Amino acid sequence: MVLAIDIGNTTIAFTGLEPQFNEAGDRTGTSASTEKHPFQPGLPSDYEICFMEKIPTQTGKDLPSFMEAAEGILRRNVSPDKKIVAAAVSSVVPACTPAAAAFAEKICGVSPVVVNCHCDSGLLFSDIPVPEKVGADRIADAAWAAERYPLPVMTADLGTATTINVVSGNREFLGGMIAAGVRTSLNALRSGTAQLPQLEPGHVKKEDLIGRDTAGCMLSAAVIGAAAMIDGLAAHVEEQLGCPLTLVLTGGNAGVVSEWIRHPYIHEPDLAAKGTALIAQREHAAK
Repeated sequence: MVLAIDIGNTTIAFTGLEPQFNEAGDRTGTSASTEKHPFQPGLPSDYEICFMEKIPTQTGKDLPSFMEAAEGILRRNVSPDKKIVAAAVSSVVPACTPAAAAFAEKICGVSPVVVNCHCDSGLLFSDIPVPEKVGADRIADAAWAAERYPLPVMTADLGTATTINVVSGNREFLGGMIAAGVRTSLNALRSGTAQLPQLEPGHVKKEDLIGRDTAGCMLSAAVIGAAAMIDGLAAHVEEQLGCPLTLVLTGGNAGVVSEWIRHPYIHEPDLAAKGTALIAQREHAAK
């Protein structure tokens, strides 16, 4: 089993993944593409999610609290006869990284991989001026998308922020876009105005495209606006690259936004965890 610890702005996700190997090398079966995409020999064609639990990111800033919560997660989900062979930490909150790395080292007995541009992600960063500033979450998303799906590929991670990555046909990480997430946009409207209400992201029915009250207007703009942004950016990127791309969606708000996306897409809810696990295994194999 591989342990992936993904530290986001809101939550820390602990995921146990079991590598799956497909000798046929067929990674398709999605609505976005029917093209064969052979995987690299020795690396998994997919991962089975054995467990996933989350804790508030704030917990990760205190080592004793983090250790207690993390050890509880493993006790509940990992039997004594199950060995964790590799671990990696993907973090966008530097204050939480030391606690996660210390925990991973404690349970694995080896230093965990802390995801960054210098890891063996299978990606190239030659076109990025300062690759060290590329977020670990973006590297993890892009790594699994490039490994699993036909290239070029564009990922859209709809979380606290909406982060978009583009990987070329030769695995070059080209960059991307970052925008406020759906919930973040709604929260900004509430905190920055006198009368607009507090709302949570939710499904918008087709007949509610044009909002008929304040809440409906806000929700429609946040959800459908996010979908329109992704559609528009995908079209612009395809025009710039001169070829179609594979669009992969992930993140907590992908479910509500995807209903309004017109571009063919793949919904991979575990994109970051699988990318983090893949990097852990690539690094482990290289040692």
